[in-house]
Amino acid sequence: MIIYPRKKLDYSYTDLLAAMGCTIHPILNKKKIIGDLKAMWSSEKSVVSFSVRTTFDALLHELDFPVGSEVIMTGINIPDMVHIVHAHGLQVVPIDMEISTLQVQHEEIVRALSPRTVIIVVAPLFGTHMDMDPVFEALKNHPEIIVVEDCAQAFCGIEQYLGDPRSDVSLFSFGSIKTASALGCSLGRFKDQNLQTAIMKVLSGYKHRHRLGFAIRIIKYFFLKILSEPMIYGLFVTFSNIFKADYDALIISAVRNFNTDELLGQIRIQPCLPQLAFLRYRLKSIHNDHLQGRIDAGNYVQGHLNDSLNVYGSGNKTHTYWLFPVRCSDRKTLIKELITHGFDATYTSTQLQAITPDMDIHSEPPNCTKYMAETVYLPVHDGVPPQKLEKLVAVVNSIPK
Repeated sequence: MIIYPRKKLDYSYTDLLAAMGCTIHPILNKKKIIGDLKAMWSSEKSVVSFSVRTTFDALLHELDFPVGSEVIMTGINIPDMVHIVHAHGLQVVPIDMEISTLQVQHEEIVRALSPRTVIIVVAPLFGTHMDMDPVFEALKNHPEIIVVEDCAQAFCGIEQYLGDPRSDVSLFSFGSIKTASALGCSLGRFKDQNLQTAIMKVLSGYKHRHRLGFAIRIIKYFFLKILSEPMIYGLFVTFSNIFKADYDALIISAVRNFNTDELLGQIRIQPCLPQLAFLRYRLKSIHNDHLQGRIDAGNYVQGHLNDSLNVYGSGNKTHTYWLFPVRCSDRKTLIKELITHGFDATYTSTQLQAITPDMDIHSEPPNCTKYMAETVYLPVHDGVPPQKLEKLVAVVNSIPK
């Protein structure tokens, strides 16, 4: 049985060979590689790190806010970011989002502000960009509050959006399931040179990942790439069912990079030189139309669903469909129907969730809480042939929302 996987890994077998070539390259010049990355990022105030989590953790370490200070965060995020906030003695204040546009509202930010607010973390979701005007309008009388754009899901090319110049920090991820994956690493842009220099100093104190560890990672993702081939993936699902194994849990375990219980120790390292070289290779080789196939697939499915408003970010004109989440109150029935017709859908394989406030005086973000409880991620990407996308639309339209 052919089954189209929920996510198309954004690297080729040729890319993996290039990555392995980086690990055995006898002469790699770190200064040259970092300089090239900064040039491609069009900023000397850039920071290259092991992950977005790594840079965010270093930022909170350097800023050293008083215990109990408040961090405003958009209401859908990953638990690791919340864990890092808590590890520095800070408290989370979530703000709601408009799901149809995946934007935050000025009023929500103003409502969340308090004398203890020290930072706001804005996370564009699912391959969209965030309009930052409401953020800066709400903070116009609070220049002391640090603005961080967590653009881990928003990269769409080095000649495209690389962060709002008004933001203090803009962070992008090139992790294993991200766009233009380098199997890890993050690039960040800082507004203030002194802060960038201080963060670089913090990061330079971490030990380097061994190149052998990176080589093992390449081999792992080579096999995951094979597994993602529709026919192989269908066999994997079939045999998992025969042996009563939870294939969904196996996938989650395979692609999850960090264990929350050991998070800080796992992220406080530096990428090895071959991985930096591979990141440079990926950024140099990406083309302007790299995402066009994925965008076309997303636009087709969104345009043919009975109710496109059930597609998160349907009203956002910058959508590149890094993920394709829809709302469905009967998630199990929809997923069962999709898998029967050869489509792998899920509501558990992403770490994204609605986050809760640390203090009773703040309420849970209602839109984020409601929608994330009814989210199904569909396999919508250019790895699915057009006629199969048509069938997927028919299946989704047949299930009451």
